[in-house]
Amino acid sequence: MRAFRARTQPGGVGLPGWGAGLGLALLTAGLYLGLGLVGFLHWAVNTGALFSALWLLPRRHWPWLFAGTVLARSLGGVIVHTTSGMSGAFFGYWSGPLQYLLGNVLEPFLVASGVLLLQRWRVTPQTAASLQQISRLHLGALVSALAVMAKDLLYVWNDGWMGDIRAARIVDVAPLAVDGALPHLAVFGIKSVLGNFVGILLVAPLLAWGVRPAHREGSATILRGGLRYLLPLVGGYLLWVLSTPGAELVEVVRRLLLVSVVVFAVWHGWRGAVLALLAVSLVGVLEEHLQTATAQPVRMQLFTALTGATALLFGATVDGLRAQAGQLQQAKEESERLAQELNAAARRNLLTEERERRRLAGELHDEFGQTLTALQTRLMLVAPQMTQGGQGVAVESLLELTRAMRANISGVLESLRPSALEQLGLFRAIDQGQVRRLADDAGVELETVLEGDARLLPLLDDTLRIAAYRLVQEGVTNVVRHARATHCRVRLRVSQRAGMLWMFIEIRDDGVGVRVGRGPGRGLANMRDRVLALGGRLHVGSHGEGLRLHALLRQPLEPPRPLA
Repeated sequence: MRAFRARTQPGGVGLPGWGAGLGLALLTAGLYLGLGLVGFLHWAVNTGALFSALWLLPRRHWPWLFAGTVLARSLGGVIVHTTSGMSGAFFGYWSGPLQYLLGNVLEPFLVASGVLLLQRWRVTPQTAASLQQISRLHLGALVSALAVMAKDLLYVWNDGWMGDIRAARIVDVAPLAVDGALPHLAVFGIKSVLGNFVGILLVAPLLAWGVRPAHREGSATILRGGLRYLLPLVGGYLLWVLSTPGAELVEVVRRLLLVSVVVFAVWHGWRGAVLALLAVSLVGVLEEHLQTATAQPVRMQLFTALTGATALLFGATVDGLRAQAGQLQQAKEESERLAQELNAAARRNLLTEERERRRLAGELHDEFGQTLTALQTRLMLVAPQMTQGGQGVAVESLLELTRAMRANISGVLESLRPSALEQLGLFRAIDQGQVRRLADDAGVELETVLEGDARLLPLLDDTLRIAAYRLVQEGVTNVVRHARATHCRVRLRVSQRAGMLWMFIEIRDDGVGVRVGRGPGRGLANMRDRVLALGGRLHVGSHGEGLRLHALLRQPLEPPRPLA
């Protein structure tokens, strides 16, 4: 037996079976007809439902949607004929085949024009959330509404009568006079395009809200907000309108009611605008069917369309800004985390460097220093005998060499492990230690100033205290070697703020300053690396005469941590 394959479209997906397709057509007809019975010309939610179904379903389902729509509109004509008593030569209601074609067959194809545009732009219900996508949805809805309006105008022009269908009855029927046809056609066309546009804006965004899981997140909060604020607002308005029909403030309050659409867009983005627009539009429908509306339909339509469209766009903008703010906050947190990790790694490197300096200083002191001391002691012991043998000059030369080597070793040990820092503390080590001797030997007057709370100095941990000392040491060394200065001022200020301990260091001299275009020396580069490794800031520049160096170091306000 030969196996028969289902006919497929170019995409490779088979057409739906006759049973499923017929069921879809009947479902479309029932839904379209039911929505048409509760709708009217300036609130065409059945058009919005058809637009949404075409937007959601693949094109292979469109023929069944078209068939269901044509069936629903044909049945609607029969119902209108029965309830209104109007008759025609074609199927008992329409005046001829052209009117039937314009009134029933063309409608779904014209609504599909806007959907085709959305598909060309790759705007789907699953992606319609951004400002660009919502804007294109508005354009697609407007294209469909304009196409249907053109068909409706042609219909009434050919028929010679205008009217509105409300609850399956034709109301406000008026002949289309030839002399005054243009103003009436303009009003009819505006009502048609705005009604279909509003109908699409009510249903299509609601579809986009429901079909994508990401869009449904937070829906409970939005719905609770609607029950808490919109329901009492709408209910109170309806009770007031029914209890005081024809009140002068009705129009003002009705427009203020539409402000809730914008407010909900601010609170909940485009989904809040959808919910508020739906609630406010339902008020308009109830007023229309209860015949309590006092405003001209075109004005109310225009206000609803503009408010709804603006609120949806504004809500999409709010959502986009919130998403960007969330991404920026996430990027900021990630950047801060990486900065903290980098700062911690740099601190560990500094700690490792200081431990290595201490180890080298200890080995130099224990090994080389002791050997040099032993050598000097032996030379002093044999000096008398060598002097008697005529070698006194040589012995004295060797002793002088050992003393110079001891002084050099002491300098190296001091640079590796500043003993004055441990013995005197930070400020006194600068004021009375090697830094002072360095300036005095070079003939530079050194001025040291301590500001702030000196009691905070012992709270500095070893890493920051050594970094501050070496920063001052390197800065003064740079002044002595390159600045050709006669005066140098070192100012320390220590304070606490927001749970942090702050150390500010300023070094100023009256030398030649920094020459423009000259890159930083290795000493300045070392200082900058050390400060940045501790999460601080360093600024070097010239202000008038001389050089100014500003450094800011900080640490959490907690007991000091030893290097060991």
